[in-house]
Amino acid sequence: MVTDIEMRKEIIKTGILLLEKGLIQGTGGNISCRTKKGILITPSGMDYSALVPEDLVLLDPEGKVVEGARKPSIEKEMHMKIYQLRKDINAVIHTHSVYATALAAARQPLCPITDNQVALFGGTVPVADYAPIGTEELAQSAARSLAGGSAVLLSNHGALCVGEDLGEALIRCEMLEVFSKIYILAKAAGGGAVLSDEQVRCEADDLRKRYGQNR
Repeated sequence: MVTDIEMRKEIIKTGILLLEKGLIQGTGGNISCRTKKGILITPSGMDYSALVPEDLVLLDPEGKVVEGARKPSIEKEMHMKIYQLRKDINAVIHTHSVYATALAAARQPLCPITDNQVALFGGTVPVADYAPIGTEELAQSAARSLAGGSAVLLSNHGALCVGEDLGEALIRCEMLEVFSKIYILAKAAGGGAVLSDEQVRCEADDLRKRYGQNR
C-alpha cells in the first residue's frame, strides 16, 4: 500500500516529468490524487523542481484545506468537481502542452484521425466551453465535457487528463499532445480524414478484445 509520503513524492516526480516532457511551462499546470485521507493537490504558483512533500495540500471532499500551509492550486475547484462526479478515477493532471493548447485555443475538438487515438481515448476528445481560470464555472464546464471520458480540452487554456492512477493520467497527457500534433500537421497538409462513428465503435470494440494483456 502506498503511504502518504510516497504519494506526495510521486506527485512531485510527475510534475518534474511534465516539465521535462514540455507538457507544462514554468509553474503552470496542476496535479492531484485521491487518497484515503482526501485529495492531495499541488500548491499554487510553485516551481515543481523545488517542491518538497510538505508543500502539497490535502483537501477534504468539499475542497477545504485540512493539511498544509500552502495555498492549493487555483484550479482546485476543477479537480474537486471531477472527483465528485467520477468515482472511478484517482488522478487528475492539467497541462498547457503546446499542440493540445493550440486546439483548445481554436476551440476545436480532437477528432479521431488515427486508430491509436481510438485505442487510448475511445474517439473524439471534446472541448469544454470557455470560463475564466480557477472559477466554479470552469470546473462545471470541464467536468461536464469530460463526462465519462479520459481527457478534455479547455477552451483558450489547456488540457486535462484523468486516470486510475498518476501513471495512467501522465501517459494520457503525453499521448494527447502527440495526437494533437498529428491532427494539426495532418490538417495543415490538407488531410486528416476523420474516422466515422461506426469505424470508431468497431475499432474500440475490437481493441478491447485483442489489445493488451488479460487481467
